[in-house]
Amino acid sequence: MKTAVYETDVEHDFSLRTGALFVHGNKPWQREPYGAEAVLPNIFALHNYAVGQGWRITGSVDRHFYEDAELIRNKGGVFDDHCMNGTVGQLRLPELEPQKDIYIRAKDGPMMGIRRYTEEELSRYLDSGAQIIFEKQTYDVGTNPNFKPTLKLMLDRGLKKIIFNGFATDYCDKAVVLRTASYRDEFRKDLGIYVVTDAIEEVNIDFEGRIDSDFGKKALGEMVAAGAKLVTTRDVLEERI
Repeated sequence: MKTAVYETDVEHDFSLRTGALFVHGNKPWQREPYGAEAVLPNIFALHNYAVGQGWRITGSVDRHFYEDAELIRNKGGVFDDHCMNGTVGQLRLPELEPQKDIYIRAKDGPMMGIRRYTEEELSRYLDSGAQIIFEKQTYDVGTNPNFKPTLKLMLDRGLKKIIFNGFATDYCDKAVVLRTASYRDEFRKDLGIYVVTDAIEEVNIDFEGRIDSDFGKKALGEMVAAGAKLVTTRDVLEERI
């Protein structure tokens, strides 16, 4: 498959106002869909279009355990409990057909070590045509040691474009885009990296917990500097990339 759509953390806890870490860019509460909720229709449209085109569906999910370092409950952590293992908040939204997902773990469970898949296993998952979803215990999918070799396999099989959407612009989105750009350069592969600006949402709170209304914009700037191209949902659906 020459094109893939990467759906970043489109889980209940990030996507819906009832979630533990609803992503809304500090926009004021309103009855109508806002923040992440407002862009979900674009994410679903991209998903359905990709399925119809036979593109690869991939993405990520947070899967947290009580010991994870980024949680406030642990010394030095900065995030409230979210996407906790075994909770509804950790699930991908049903519109993304999670029954078709294969989850590539970073670790098998609480207090367990890193999970590394063999190339044979990863190849078999790619051959299945299933949706390939990387689990992670931090905002950075690069901490899942299986992300890099899976991306290499996809590139070796002819991947030419990867289209990113989901949450959140200034954390998980930025991390996966920068990782992808770095690995593309390391592997010396030709890969178009696209970020769908009306199918993402920023947090606009920096790593020290300060509100920064430009934090998401700064993240987009870093992605562009790494070679990503900013596009819209319409650009993708009308095949202008």
